[in-house]
Amino acid sequence: MKNKIRFIIIFLLTLTVFVSCEDMMGDFLDKAPGVDVTEDTIFSSKAQVETFIATMYRTGLHTIFAREETSLTGSQYAMTSIACDETESSQTWTSQQGWNTGDITADNIQSREDFRWPLRFKGLRYANIMLQRIDEVESLDQAYKQEIKGEALFLRALNHFEMFKRYGGAPIIDKKFELTDDFFVPRSSVEELVNFIVADCDAAIALLPDTRSSDQKGRITKGAALMLKSKTLLYAASPLFNTATPYLSMDDASNNDLICYGNYDQNRWQKAADAAKAVIDWAPSGGIHLITDQGVDENYRYVYEINDNPEIILANKNIGARDMWTFPWGSILPIGMGWGWHIGYSMTANFLHKYEKQDGTPMEWSDTGGNDLKQKYEEIDRRFAQTVGIPGSYFNKDFPVITNYAGGKMNNQNKGGHIILKFVPRTMTFSSWNQMPNDILFRLAEAYLNYAEALNEAQGPVQQAYDAVNIIRARSGQPDLPSGLSQEEFRERVRNERAIELFDEEHRFFDIRRWMIAEQDGVMQGDFYGLKIFQDPAAPDFRYQVYKIETRTFKRRMYLHPYLRSEVLKGYLVQNPGY
Repeated sequence: MKNKIRFIIIFLLTLTVFVSCEDMMGDFLDKAPGVDVTEDTIFSSKAQVETFIATMYRTGLHTIFAREETSLTGSQYAMTSIACDETESSQTWTSQQGWNTGDITADNIQSREDFRWPLRFKGLRYANIMLQRIDEVESLDQAYKQEIKGEALFLRALNHFEMFKRYGGAPIIDKKFELTDDFFVPRSSVEELVNFIVADCDAAIALLPDTRSSDQKGRITKGAALMLKSKTLLYAASPLFNTATPYLSMDDASNNDLICYGNYDQNRWQKAADAAKAVIDWAPSGGIHLITDQGVDENYRYVYEINDNPEIILANKNIGARDMWTFPWGSILPIGMGWGWHIGYSMTANFLHKYEKQDGTPMEWSDTGGNDLKQKYEEIDRRFAQTVGIPGSYFNKDFPVITNYAGGKMNNQNKGGHIILKFVPRTMTFSSWNQMPNDILFRLAEAYLNYAEALNEAQGPVQQAYDAVNIIRARSGQPDLPSGLSQEEFRERVRNERAIELFDEEHRFFDIRRWMIAEQDGVMQGDFYGLKIFQDPAAPDFRYQVYKIETRTFKRRMYLHPYLRSEVLKGYLVQNPGY
């Protein structure tokens, strides 16, 4: 608690010194809207419209990071990775820890994960206003109007998808509400909502450009709409929704269509595969390709470390460079890097076991410990060293030796053993602390993994599914998957590949629930372990001990979020089962 109080005090002091720098698309977000501006004023000139576009992006585009957005969502302190098997927070008070104790209720869900719930409806309103009124601006040419409509359609689809993946069926907000309208829109079925999102994506795809100029990075392209369609159809085809029997029945079984389709249709997987393949086929038109030219030891790091690299289809650039004492860096940087009040987090031993050796065979870890960590670091998948801090290795000029071992400065409250350095650029130092977060919403590697997963479920482990996984593995030096896998074996391999490749990018927390494996031991349920790492002064090696961090609790109702009780009590929303 003392650390939390110190953190808050320092952070508030920091806010009085450092001014937020909005750096989306050059000076795009520097256009501050006037206090007394009316809709008629906004849709009277291009300058006013672009101000409104900036607001539409700011409210409608989410982030994968914990952020301090006082005017939007308030303060967030951790990534969702601490709520699943990926990581463990250094602090027990971070709100997402409630997922580890089963403390998810209809009263606390907004603070436990869905910080953007109220903001999402503002984003939908802005998108609908734009769609309704953009044609009135006479000074804009028709092509530009169509492009803006594509952006609004995408953001409307995105915000509906963000509700779908959390709640299942949700209200469809397809117009700007007037004072005479009924604001209490009931939930639509899963099928209705998915169809609506896909229709908006298809409309946006037809209107958006393939590329953006360098000063417009962060604005939506055709590829982003294709990716959103792919992701929506992948989730819709997954076991959580694509089933005749829901994970729990609603109190009134006639409402089960709010949480699942009510039948299983294998063709949903084929539609998801086709949508993912459309992204891959589009990529050259958008100048998008996998990063393969930095070497097997750097390709993976380059993707998340270098902003606007050619693998990124869409990144949130609503926020500019931030110093290492403000968010999101305050939540990501280990406690031992800076003034000591950073939060930081570390990989669980449960997740560590998912990494293969570089020859593709399983790593071997003792259940109690060992003295051969150096050898293991030499053997393990190269992406591991590009994700965490390897004790004794070099990071940057301020931290030439990573000291996440007993007695080391970077080991303060390090529970998992391997501190997470993914997303932290090596250029972030005490003399160069202002850095732009690489807030990746969509990247091409995800499309390949979506394609492999969906194609296997639709047709079995055909060669195209193998190729899609192997191209991701090859760029990090991993061998091809073994041939002759069964559909079930391939499923497990592609899920594991997705876990490693998309680690800490806000995928796994939702993936393991759409796959309905969250209640399996060691995923979001049961005992979770960490490593205590020790430096051996007599040898250039490290030994480790395995210890239990905690026992986590997952309740079956947690496969979907609950709707806020305050909204349910208004009588227009049917609550998800178990809450």
